[in-house]
Formats: sequence, C-alpha cells, structure tokens
Amino acid sequence: MEEIFLILVGIAWALGTPLIAIMALVRTSGLRAQNDRLASEMAALRRQIAAIGEQPLPPPAEAAPFPVTPVETLVPPPPAPPFVPEPQAEPEAIVIGADLPASPPTSALPPALPTVEPVKGGWEQRLGSRAFIWVGAITLALAAVFLVRYSIEEGYLSPEVRVILAALFGFALIAGAERMRPHDDRVSQALAAAGVAALYGSLLSAVALYDMISKVAAGGGAAALTAFAITLSLRHGIFVAALAFVGGFLSPAIIGSEQPNTPVLFGYLLAIAAGTLTVIRLRGWWMLGWGVLAGSALWTCIWMLADPDQPELHWVGLFLVALAGLFVWASWRRLQESENPAKDVLALVWASLAVTGGLLVMAIAQDGGAQTAGWVALAVHGIGIFAFSRWAPRFQFAAGLAPALSLAALALWWWTASGVPSEWNDGRFGWLVTVFGGLYAAAAFALLWNAARPGFWAALSVSAALSHFLLAWYGLRGTPGIPWGLISVGLAAPFLVGAERLTRWRGTMPGATEALGFLAAGVTFFIGAAIPLELNREWITVAYAIELAAVAAISAQLGLVTLRRLCWPLLAIVIVRFVVNPEILKYPIGLTPILNWMLWGYGLSVAALVVALRFLRPTGDMRLVRAVEAAAALLVFVLLTLEVRSLFQPTAMMMPDASFMERACYVLVWGAFALAALWKARLDGDLVALWAWRLSGGVAVAVVLIVQVLVANPVFEPADVGRLPILNGLLLAYAAPAAMAALARRWIDVEPDRRVDLLVEAAASVLAFAYVSFEVRHFFDPGFERRGFDAHGLELYAYSIAWLLFGVALLALGFLRQAAALRHAGMVLVCIVVAKVFLIDMAGLQGLLRVFSFLGLGAALIGLGYAYRRFGFDSK
Repeated sequence: MEEIFLILVGIAWALGTPLIAIMALVRTSGLRAQNDRLASEMAALRRQIAAIGEQPLPPPAEAAPFPVTPVETLVPPPPAPPFVPEPQAEPEAIVIGADLPASPPTSALPPALPTVEPVKGGWEQRLGSRAFIWVGAITLALAAVFLVRYSIEEGYLSPEVRVILAALFGFALIAGAERMRPHDDRVSQALAAAGVAALYGSLLSAVALYDMISKVAAGGGAAALTAFAITLSLRHGIFVAALAFVGGFLSPAIIGSEQPNTPVLFGYLLAIAAGTLTVIRLRGWWMLGWGVLAGSALWTCIWMLADPDQPELHWVGLFLVALAGLFVWASWRRLQESENPAKDVLALVWASLAVTGGLLVMAIAQDGGAQTAGWVALAVHGIGIFAFSRWAPRFQFAAGLAPALSLAALALWWWTASGVPSEWNDGRFGWLVTVFGGLYAAAAFALLWNAARPGFWAALSVSAALSHFLLAWYGLRGTPGIPWGLISVGLAAPFLVGAERLTRWRGTMPGATEALGFLAAGVTFFIGAAIPLELNREWITVAYAIELAAVAAISAQLGLVTLRRLCWPLLAIVIVRFVVNPEILKYPIGLTPILNWMLWGYGLSVAALVVALRFLRPTGDMRLVRAVEAAAALLVFVLLTLEVRSLFQPTAMMMPDASFMERACYVLVWGAFALAALWKARLDGDLVALWAWRLSGGVAVAVVLIVQVLVANPVFEPADVGRLPILNGLLLAYAAPAAMAALARRWIDVEPDRRVDLLVEAAASVLAFAYVSFEVRHFFDPGFERRGFDAHGLELYAYSIAWLLFGVALLALGFLRQAAALRHAGMVLVCIVVAKVFLIDMAGLQGLLRVFSFLGLGAALIGLGYAYRRFGFDSK
C-alpha cells in the first residue's frame, strides 16, 4: 500500500504541477488583458479631458452687461428707461462667465470620472504568475531525468536511445519556449532554461555514464552547447545565460581527462568567458561577470595544484591576459558614460585586473621564475593596465597595480627560491628587476604628457624605479662587486633629463609643475642615497631624512601641495627605522665612545628634519610641521638613550638588564632633555616642546622614584657607587635629579596644569631625602655590603641629625618661598625624627650619645617653634 501511495503522489506531482502552472498562466493572461483594457480606457478619458481644456474661448459680447464706471464719476443713476432689458442681461452674463477657462477651481467642469484602482500584485498573483511557472519548469527537467532513470532501471531502452530522447526532450522544451515567447515571456524563459538543462544532462550522460563519445568530441559538444545556450539567452533572459555559464564551466570537470590538455582546457574556458561577457556587454547582466571571474580563478588554481611543474605556463598566461582584456572590453561602453558612475562595473573591472594579475604572480612564484613566458605575460598585463588607466580617467590609480604586481612576483620568487641554490639565480633576478623597473618607469614618463594628472604619472615613474631599485639592493646586497652608489647616481640622470624637459612645458601643459616636482624629488633621492648605499645599511635611513628635506624644499619652492604630502610616508619610514627597529642595536658602533655611527646617523637625520622645518613652516601646514618637530625631538631622545647604552654595554646593546649607574645616567640625560624642552616651551610656547617636557620628564621621574628609590636602590641591590663621601654615584643618582626637579619647579609657570607643580616639588623632596639617607648609609657602609636597613649606635644618631637638618631646611625654604607644601613636608619630617628619637634612638643609644641626641632634638624643636612664631605667623 505504501508503494502505491507513493506512486500516486508522484503521478499527482508530475501531472498536477504542470496543470497548476497552465491554470496560473491562463489566470495571469486574463488579468493582463483586463489591466490592458483598463489602461486604454483611462488613456481615452485623459485625452477627452485634455481636449475640453484646449477648446477656444467664444468671442466677447458686443454689449457688456456690467459696464464699468470710473470712481470719479459715481453719481446716483437716473431712473432706468423702460426699454432697457436688464432682467434679460443677467442670465447672459452668467453664461459667459461659465465659459471662461481662467475661472477658479470651483467653476463648472465635466462630472468627475470614477477612478479605477490598479490590480495589486498580492501573494496569489506572485504565486500564480511566477512561482508556479518556475516550479513547473523544474518539474519538466526532473521529469526527463526520472524518465531516463526509469528506463535504466527497467531496461526498456538502450543508452543511445535514452540520451537521444533526453536531447529531443530538451529541444522540444526550447521549441515550446519559442512558441510561448509572443504570449508570455516568463513562461518562455522557464521552458528555455529547462530545455538547456536537459541538453546538458544528455551530453554529460553520454560522456560520464555511457562513454558514448570521445573526450575531444565531448569538449567540442560542450563548447557548441554553451555557445548555443548563450545565444539563446539573448532571447530568453539572464536565467538561461546563468545556466549556460554554470554548465559551461562545470563541463570540463565532469568530462575529465587522464592527461589534461592545457591549451584545449583554457581555450574552452576563454571561449565560455568571451561568450558570457559578450552577453553581459549587450544586456548589462553584470552579476554574471563575478561568476566568470570566480570560475576562471578556480580553474587556474586547480591547474596549478594538479600540475606543479607547469610545463605550459604560456597558455595560462595568455588566458589570464586575454581574460583581463575581455573584462575591459565588456565594460568599455558603460565606462564611457560620464553621468552614471556605474559602481558595480567599476568594482568588477578593478577585481578582474587584480585577480588576473594575482594569479599570474602565483603561477610565477610556483614555477620558481624559470619560464620566461610567465614574466612576459606579467609584463603584457602591466602594460595593458597602464594603457587602460591612461585612456580611462576613472581607472587612473589602477596603474599602480602593475609595478605592485611585478614587485610581488619578484619578492615571492626571491623569498621562496633564495634558500635553494639550485633554484636561485642572482643574475636573472637582477636583470628582471631592472627590466620591470625600467619598463614601468619609462612607460609612466611617456604617458604623463597631456594626461589629466601628469603629476600622478611622474610620481608613478619615480616610485616604480625607486621600489625596484630598493628591491634589487635588498635581494642582492650580499653579492660582491655591485656598485650601488654609481647605479643610484645613474638612475638620477634620466629623471634629471625629464625634469629639464618639463621646465619647457610648465606654461603650456596643465599639471606640468606638479610632475616637475615629483621628478625633482626622484633626482634628489637617488643622489642622496648614493653615499649611504656605498656605506652600511644604517645609513639608508639618513638618506630618507635627507630626501624628506629635499621634498619639503621642492614643494615649498614650487607650491606643490601634492608633493608635500610625500613628506608623511618619508617621515614614517625614518621614525620606524630609527625608533622601533630593534636591528639598530645589532649595528656595529665602533671602538670610539660617543663619536660613533649613532651620533652621525641620528645627528644628520635631525639636522635634515630641521632643514625641512625651515621650508615647511611658511606653508602653514601645521599638522606636518608639528609631526616633523615631534620626530626631531624623538630622534634626539633616542640618540641620548643609545649613547648611554653604548657607554655601558658597547658589545651587548640588546641586553635587557641595566646597572645602577646606567639607570642613573638614563635619568640624567632624560631629565636634561626634559629641562631643555621646558625651557623652549617657556621661551616660545611651543606645543611640541611642552609635550616633550611632559613625556620625557614623566619617564625620568618614574624611573628614578620607582626603580632607583623603591625597587633597586643600593640597599636592596648591590651597586658600586665609589668610596669617596659626597663625590660618588649617589650624587649623580639622587642629588642631580633632585636639583633638576628644583630647577624645573622654577620654570614650570608655562605648565597650565597646576598639579604638575606638586608632583615636581614632591619628586625633588623625595630625591633629596633619599640622597641624604643613602649618603649616611654610604658613610658607615661604603660598599653597601650590609643588606636591609639595620643600623646601630652612632649611625642611628647620624640619621636623626641628617633628617632633622633636612626637615629644618625644608621649613626654611618654605618660609622663604611662601610655599605651604614645603613647610608641611618639613613638619612631617621633623615629626618623624621626633618619633624615631623616642622610639628607636632611646633604646639604641647609650651614654653621651643619648644625651646629645635629646639635647640636639630639644634645641632644634625650640628653635623651630621660635621660627614659626617669628617668621611664619604673627604673635597672635
């Protein structure tokens, strides 16, 4: 019973769905006829209303029924004669007024016509006119599949007959689509799509299931069928084109071959892509273009994975270059529309150029750069991008893809093959870098003449030559005998000649001044880089700094805002290479302290930034000026830090540890830098100097208070500060920073935040107290050999005396400067001394020491009380 039920359900589905689709078609046709009839009736009514409004006005009457009398002559009218027909004139006036077209909206009009609301497309109409049709088409295609399957299971027909019947069924559906096309487009689309699906099914069954035809014949049949389906889509819509595209790209995978034929495969794929893109060009179905791009990229990746040796790379290169050209050709007409941006088309073209170029780069990298065909295809692809970008202004910046792709290919080849001697060739790499760099630099220079933006093409020419030159230097820097300095000077020569030519066209060619600026910047860089290239790699950053100064000077002299923006990346390169680059710690610094490469490298870079500021300040670009000022200050700070490091660790710059005296020197140089920045901010109100004072001073205070005083002081951590009293390392570690903080307190009036005053005063007081305490410890234990704060006898009394004197000094200073904070600190310290004397000294001291301790403390307290009464407050 269950099998019978399933059979009945299948019959109902097979018969009912087409029947419902036909009923829906009839229903839809009736609704369409009704809508057409209503539309024609409404149009006729509108024409009648328009005809009424355009009727000519009747001529005015001879005798005006309402004569107009001037206001000046208004007098009581005489009695009307008996023969004047006043009662008859009033109706005539009313009739004439009604015929006037300029009457207000309340005048008489033809009776309002009943409005007919259009038939709204609800769920019933959508289901009946769309869903049923496509479900019916799918059902018909499945019916063909089920018919073939049933014949196989029952053994009724031979394989050849089954395939032929499936093909005939597909052609019958397409014929039905042609018959229905004049009556209903949607039904004809569904039938045509079902027919194309049936034809693909018959072809693939003949190849994959029954092996009835050869692989070559199957490929030709698939190409012919795809071409037929693409042509058919021009009559029946995008669904047929999408089905043809999917079937065409899936056919090689289903047909397959034990020995894949690369030219046949990619020739077939190119034909499919060309047909689909032709339909896209004619009909504007741009969504199919993304499918073509994805399918082409997928097949290229499959080919690279299936055949890693890539013996026929030239066919793949030709396919990718032709594919990029097909995308440009398909979208060319749309790109010429100046009023319509066509963002979807722009994105598709950008993606096609990038994807095809990226696939070429991957193929070259996998091939190890061995085949010349891959490099030739990449060069043709790049020159095509240049030409397209030159003649399509919307794609001007796409020209940057060409040198970027060549750099990526060369860098990947160097990275993957440089470690394998058998796959690496220095000479071939050098020649390829030279050819690509020279090709793109020359092409960009040739295309700048009379271009919309000559400055862009000049910048592209310089950047292409520069980037390829730097890649060649980086890849071949270990090869002996290459005169990099002479090569750099030689590269400056053609740009100098080009700049000289542009000077003659500055008055006649728009944008020539901007292009001249970029060429001049290229000349200065290549000349400036010649000397560092002949030295060591650490001098390359100096060349970037010099280039920044040259660019700033050229942009200021020529008034080029675009060229001035080049200072930003140059400044970023200098900062990254000289500030956050850990490799600088590995550079050899030489045997001479202070006078080493760091002094000259950082010093020349700072000097170059100062020269750049001289040209940048008059331009008014304050953001760039502030950035260059901050970079110069940062380089000075890093230079001071590295010089200190080189003094203490000349052979181990990367060691993470630092001694007590090294940290003390860091605090001194950072504090001196902060004081210099504060003095400059106080002198001219420089914002960068103010922040340099805040940051560097904050770092110095944090290190000295947290590390030197609390965590790693000489009591906790062994430190060699010398044996001499007073004149020892403690003077540098604590007294000198305390004096710097006191000096900063005198100059701090420029600081708007008053809380900084309290912080500086507290830092100075704490450092002075620490210095006094550690000096007492150093006097009794010069080598700081005793761990902890344990003290006995006279040392305890010495602490009390030193702290009491220090507290008295703070009080005196507070009285003199009228500073309550200092007085409060002195009072707190005196209270601490009193507590120490009573709690510690009383038990630790004996004899005269105890007597002297209490005598001194008492005298000091009485004196302080007198001072408070005499100087601090009035007698009351």
